Amino acid sequence: MFLKLYPFLCSLIFFLGLEFIMLTREYILLTVFFLLIFSAYHGKKIGKQWKFSILPIFFTLSSVALLYLVSLFFEQQIFIIISSLMYYFSLLSAYRLNKYEGDQTAKGMNMAAGAATIFFTYAGAYGLYLNFLVPLYYLILTYLAVTLLVSYQYFFLINKTKIIWIYSFILALVMAELIWSMNFWPFGYLTTGVSALILYYVLWDIIQSYFLSILNKKRVVTNVILFALMIGLVLVTSKWIPVI
Repeated sequence: MFLKLYPFLCSLIFFLGLEFIMLTREYILLTVFFLLIFSAYHGKKIGKQWKFSILPIFFTLSSVALLYLVSLFFEQQIFIIISSLMYYFSLLSAYRLNKYEGDQTAKGMNMAAGAATIFFTYAGAYGLYLNFLVPLYYLILTYLAVTLLVSYQYFFLINKTKIIWIYSFILALVMAELIWSMNFWPFGYLTTGVSALILYYVLWDIIQSYFLSILNKKRVVTNVILFALMIGLVLVTSKWIPVI
């Protein structure tokens, strides 16, 4: 079943929260604070474990950040609908995994929500960095923290040993180093977010394959080729912004 009342009602409140922020532009901090507490509480209550609050919390922050970077009204509405859907997937996957840890469909939904959270965070944080002159170390710490916790949350579903903290931290360090390097690229926040997501996915897939004991040379080579092709396609089709 893909429709559960409890996660749906939580997603509806999330949807109304984003609509309130977009339409009124008032009490923004109070609304965000409410959504954060709401997400933390109900993520834990639905999944019965604190780690299931990670995606809703970071998804709330990243969605609000990206919402401020979308200018047209209809684009904002599309963005809010997509965000609410992914928010629902994060809670529904927590609900189903709490019932049965081996639910592969739920793991797929959790992975999709995690990828959306990563992209929204990468793009949103970089957009705020460019537009509001946020210090670079804030951006690096954001990439580090979100990558660490979101990766840990998913890896815990397939490997419950403490070693997943090490691999999650290594992945987070790589992404933090990457955003420092990408700071010098002549691209906007969407291109940067997509590029960072592609590298994250490649590294994430290699680590996941290792935990599942399906990692081999062919898979690594395939991921490297996929990364090169996708990055090349993104950079060729993106608008280059002169750096002055």
